[in-house]
Amino acid sequence: MVRIVTDSTTDLPKEIRSKVTVVPLVISFSGEQYIDGLDISKKEFYEKLVECTELPTTSQPSPLCFEGVFNDAKKKKDKVVCITLSSELSGTYQSAKIAMDGYEDTVYLIDGRSAAIGTGILVEMAVKMAENGESAEAIAKKITEERENICVIAMLNT
Repeated sequence: MVRIVTDSTTDLPKEIRSKVTVVPLVISFSGEQYIDGLDISKKEFYEKLVECTELPTTSQPSPLCFEGVFNDAKKKKDKVVCITLSSELSGTYQSAKIAMDGYEDTVYLIDGRSAAIGTGILVEMAVKMAENGESAEAIAKKITEERENICVIAMLNT
């Protein structure tokens, strides 16, 4: 079986999210910490964002968070395709890379080189390929090629 893994910054439709293992980041608002997707929803995040006087910060997942997922997959003889937030935006990819030590035969790690919906497009593609019986190696190869075709444009008020 191929297990698709991503981090909590990835925007996914509910039906796809339920088929993916999500490793959460930690969000801090004025010293209060929330585990993304567990302690705080996206709706609550945006509500707090509007109300806060100080912008929130995030912390990447520790390598141990990824290692737990990788270890579980290896025990079940599953393969993992792990697609993360861009390494240019976060240390999340690096945490997953550190966690790969000893799991190189189990995990295919991909820097999504994108964020939010951009990474979501890649994850959704990987899920569909896994459901169609593609191997982890084939999925990783295709996602690595397709990430070059993803372009996310954001417009900010300030």
